[in-house]
Amino acid sequence: MKRIYSICLLSIITLTSCKNEKETTKNKLDEVVNNEVTTKEKKELKNNTKKFSWKNIVESKVDIGAYPYITPPKGILVNKNTSSTESYDFHKLEMFDGKSFFDIEGRVDKMGIMMDGSKKWNQYYFDKSIKDYLKAIGAQLIFEGKIPNELVNQKGESVNDRYAYFNNFYVGDAVNSPIRMYVLKTPTKKIGIQIYSDVANAQIGVVESKEFEQTIEKITADKIINEINTKGFATLHINFDSGKSRIKADSYEIVSEISKMLKTNPNLKISIEGHTDNVGNEEFNMKLSKNRAKSVLMSLVDEGIEESRLESKGFGHTKPIGNNATEEGKAQNRRVELRKI
Repeated sequence: MKRIYSICLLSIITLTSCKNEKETTKNKLDEVVNNEVTTKEKKELKNNTKKFSWKNIVESKVDIGAYPYITPPKGILVNKNTSSTESYDFHKLEMFDGKSFFDIEGRVDKMGIMMDGSKKWNQYYFDKSIKDYLKAIGAQLIFEGKIPNELVNQKGESVNDRYAYFNNFYVGDAVNSPIRMYVLKTPTKKIGIQIYSDVANAQIGVVESKEFEQTIEKITADKIINEINTKGFATLHINFDSGKSRIKADSYEIVSEISKMLKTNPNLKISIEGHTDNVGNEEFNMKLSKNRAKSVLMSLVDEGIEESRLESKGFGHTKPIGNNATEEGKAQNRRVELRKI
């Protein structure tokens, strides 16, 4: 009886072992097949992914009007008192066509949208108005939806990096919410349009493509003195450490050119005047601008210029020459002026 029991037990163990071995083999085969399918799909996806080309966009023959080519519908306004409304002579919007990203560089406007008066926000009315109008002028919808997370994650190592990136080159909350992308081509223009809307607000982004024009010129002693003789002062953009008065290494060459100019014009006396943008409080900016002007003065003294020929002043953000509501304007305001005395 014990012998029979042992034989039966051995048989059960053997059958179970064979079954497990078959299942393990099957699982391994399934894994191999699945991997092959996944690899095949990835290859097919890669082969099917084509970069955006304007050649594939139908040219619109409709009169599209003047830049920015689109305005909010009746009863809805551009909110000019929000950071969502920005304007740049040259910037970029990054576009997405469902397969790949591509940039359009040129004149850019981002428009934060609000209802006129105390009316309740009407997302459906806004969306339908925009869709119908863009279709009427020949704009082509190239993407509508949420950008896949794996592609969003490519835009920065941290969440903050990604938010900063998308906030700079997109409208709305493209990290978490759907967005619509349009392109519009005419015989003379190439335009990108981004539309974002949700249950509370909306934003429109427009970029008109244009070639980048390099405007940076080498600052020389001759140009500095010519500007002083012509206008009575020269405007220079000397770089300092952020929030500090230490001159950055890339601006020492400018200081050397100022020194050359003073050495070739020994009777010239100048006032070195520092200016900031409006970031920070007035007291801090006033002190910072004075310290920066003083730093330039001391650097010139180190270059062999007599201190009696120099004076330094700071004006903080009290004398802007650009619009502090834009990054371009702020950059213009962060400057040093050399004024003839």
